[in-house]
Amino acid sequence: MPPMNLTLSWDLFIIVFFAIVITYTFIIGKNQSVRVIIATYIAIVGVQGIGNLLQRVVGDTGASTMQMLGISAGFPVLSTTKLLLFVILMILLTIHGGFDVHYAKESIWVNIIITALCGFATAGLLLCAILTYAVNLPLLDINMPHVATLSPLIIQSPLMQLMVLNQDLWFSLPALVLIGAGFAGNSKG
Repeated sequence: MPPMNLTLSWDLFIIVFFAIVITYTFIIGKNQSVRVIIATYIAIVGVQGIGNLLQRVVGDTGASTMQMLGISAGFPVLSTTKLLLFVILMILLTIHGGFDVHYAKESIWVNIIITALCGFATAGLLLCAILTYAVNLPLLDINMPHVATLSPLIIQSPLMQLMVLNQDLWFSLPALVLIGAGFAGNSKG
């Protein structure tokens, strides 16, 4: 077997991102990681709505006001604002969202598997959401692979290609994991 050639690349970034999120999921536990998934979904939708409102305001009357203040109303400002708002909303919803998650006791192995799946699904969801906001596209836009800033990355990085071309899977995987965790956590067996 030839040695694995791992250089500083987007593939390495994605691997490290997944490893950090999965490790963090094991640190906080299954119940808290489910809260993170729920908060992430709510933050994604909230930021998309707020971003659309900002784009309408900035695109119509706000552009001249922002230019007078010396702020560019272009693509980087809006995408950066969406990214920051996403992180802030996700943290606030996780900590102060007013929802609590408890599952019935299950075996240690079921708990470990569900926790690992929650971490994996959360990492994919977070990365896809970040990419969506970074390129300033609507959620699940089929044109994402054709964005000028992502096209070279997709060609260079098989993992980035996997993330971008399967964004619908990454957005739905956490919901499927939550359904599976609900069945496993509430089974009487």
